[in-house]
This record gives sequence, C-alpha cells and structure tokens, in this order.
Amino acid sequence: MWMAALEVGLTHGAVFSALMGALIAGSLAHDPMIWARSSPPDVQAFLGPPSPATLRRKRAWGVGMLAIMLGVFGHLVVEVRALAPGPYPAAAVALAAFTCFQCFNLFDALVIDLGLVLWRPRWAFPPGLPDLPGLRDVRWHLGSFAKGVVGGVPFAGLVTLLGFAAAWLAG
Repeated sequence: MWMAALEVGLTHGAVFSALMGALIAGSLAHDPMIWARSSPPDVQAFLGPPSPATLRRKRAWGVGMLAIMLGVFGHLVVEVRALAPGPYPAAAVALAAFTCFQCFNLFDALVIDLGLVLWRPRWAFPPGLPDLPGLRDVRWHLGSFAKGVVGGVPFAGLVTLLGFAAAWLAG
C-alpha cells in the first residue's frame, strides 16, 4: 500500500508541477507584479505595493491555482481510497499528498526559482527592475524550498482531513 501511495503522489506531483508551472509562467507573462510579494526583500522594497489592478489580476490567477489544487488533490484522495478498500486510509493519503506537494516544491525551487535566477527572462520581471542582489540570491530561494518542506506536513494533513470529511459526508 505504501509504495502505491508513493506512486500516486509522484504521478500527481508531476501533473501538479506541470499545471502550476504553466499557470505561474502565464501569470508572470501577464503581470510580473502578481508575484512581487514572493520576491526577496530588496526586490519587494524596490517594487513597492501592488496596484489595485494587479491585486485583481492576482485574485483571478489565484482562482485558477485553487482550481488546479482542488482538482489534483481531490483526484489524489479518490485514487488512494480506491487502492485501499475499507476504512479511510488516512496515512496513505497523507503520504501521497506530502509526496505530491514536495514534487511541486522541488520543481518550484529547481525549475521556476533557479530558472529565474539563472536566465532572468525579461517577460518574467517588471519593466525597469534593476539587477538587485536578491534576484541572484540562490540561498533565499533555497530557504523558500526548506519552508515548503516543513509546510508540506500541515498541508498533507489538511488534504487528509478534507478527504476524510468528504468521504464521511458521502456516506
């Protein structure tokens, strides 16, 4: 059962990473200021607060992000439950959800964050942004990865509890 839960987590993690990567790239191309609050402190200080228009766009992209999360993690719970008939397999769901989340966390650190640090594509940054030290600070991005590793535990717990609640409500 544990290997099957890991496999479900890995396959869903690949799908989640691809979908979120596309969403993040699209949102950066649409308005890089959407991600300003996720930048290193010196970048945030330079850019200042987001405009009301950017906040509206951020909420719209956030709806897409939430839809992806609900779809991927909802399907993950259903798939793990199908592997284990009987009582709700909480530990297996938690393992699969944590694995899926960490796949994306690693993708985010290695592909998105380090990709932005190394290649710095113009379309992904606000116009006029100088080459601030934080933009090249790999340690800051790796710190975000470490926070994601720790944050994956309560996230997996939340997915497990929501899956249990949905199973209980379904009867």
